[in-house]
Amino acid sequence: MSGSVAFPPVGFRRLVNAVTRRTGLHYYVDKADLLEEVVGARMRLHGCLTCHDYLALLADAERGDAEWRELESVITIGETFFFRYAEQFAALERTILPRLIRKAQATRHLRIWSVGCANGAEPYSIAIVLTRLLEEAAEKLADWRIDILGTDISTRALDQAREAAFSAWSLRDIAPTQRAEWFTPVSARLWRLHEGYRRMVTFRYSNILDLLRPDGGPAGPFDLILCRNVLIYFAQAQAVGLVHAMAGRLVPEGWLLLGHSEPVSDFRPFLETVRLPGTLAFRAPLPGGVQAAPVAAQPQPARHVPRAAVPVALPDSTPIAAAIRRVADGGHVVRAIQMCRDHLARHPVDVRIHFLFAVLAWGNGNLLQAEESFRRVIYLCRDHVMARCYLARLLEDAGGHAQAARIRAQMTELASRCPPDAPLPDGDGLTAGGLLRLVRQLDESPRAPVALARAQRVPS
Repeated sequence: MSGSVAFPPVGFRRLVNAVTRRTGLHYYVDKADLLEEVVGARMRLHGCLTCHDYLALLADAERGDAEWRELESVITIGETFFFRYAEQFAALERTILPRLIRKAQATRHLRIWSVGCANGAEPYSIAIVLTRLLEEAAEKLADWRIDILGTDISTRALDQAREAAFSAWSLRDIAPTQRAEWFTPVSARLWRLHEGYRRMVTFRYSNILDLLRPDGGPAGPFDLILCRNVLIYFAQAQAVGLVHAMAGRLVPEGWLLLGHSEPVSDFRPFLETVRLPGTLAFRAPLPGGVQAAPVAAQPQPARHVPRAAVPVALPDSTPIAAAIRRVADGGHVVRAIQMCRDHLARHPVDVRIHFLFAVLAWGNGNLLQAEESFRRVIYLCRDHVMARCYLARLLEDAGGHAQAARIRAQMTELASRCPPDAPLPDGDGLTAGGLLRLVRQLDESPRAPVALARAQRVPS
């Protein structure tokens, strides 16, 4: 905390408490500089000299609610893109949505909720996949009632979602032929989603914390809820409570998908964990605690997302990792990357090779693949310190400073739990204590990023 005139300590604590109480964003509890930067801009806009003045504005009966909406829009992190997390969309396309379609044959009605939908890329992606699956099942879309709800705390993001105009960055995982099929160009840099998909999705403002209040939030029941990369900003106890509340809004055998880096994973007895190729999903049990039927992925490949291999027993990857490193160190990075791909096709949950693949992809300039692979390592091994170390650096280089700060804080917390002289897995001899010293130097010295970069060696 800066303790500046504009942000006296007592006032700033009140502000942090107000923000976390209203939004649940526990992320800002130890991110004083980030919150001061965002709130400072709002204060200057309204001529507030101190955060006490700004708190008075937020509490004002006439202007407070509108200002809260503006503040919520600027403190939320809403970066997303179409078909984000290919493994989950493979599971949706091959297993989850086909099962829901078959189950709903009598009513021809599906309800889906995208929590924290940001600019709408996620619910619109679902609309695209559902349309194709219904067509392939010889079903007329007009005969079905498809209700896809997208909610977010950011009114600015919801305005963008309703506009349905996207930049190349949001469409970066879509091939040009698919972009031409689903979108219409409106300028050199923007494409608008076709009206048929837009009609399937409605958007509305909603604070996820409303789920913890009686009769709060969308009532349901829903066949599928997606809450991906939302709970990572909440305290553990709140996250579990929110998952419990969402589970109560699912139909029997309804599905819940969370992000790879969420802080919680075991929700028994109110949800069953279902392992699908490349990802975990959660399913509401049948009434009376009856075990639902086992789930098997459909054999056909997904059309619009990469096919994920079926997990098998994890081998000792030390020899293959050493071989890949030798090839990369010899200057044959592309060949080393292919060796990673070949190994992961047979052993898709091998954390060590996923990590090595991510580092090599980064060094070869494939930043999207590197980010996805580092996140996969974290998903498979939640206490992996070095994956967070690399991912934070990658995001920071790309301008994602808020996300990078959050992930680096997680990295620091995990490293502090280790014995100081304990070598970190995949750290090339770097110890937990050594990493923490580098982080402290980073906080104290402008030259320290160079030292931390040496801990994050990327093959060239």
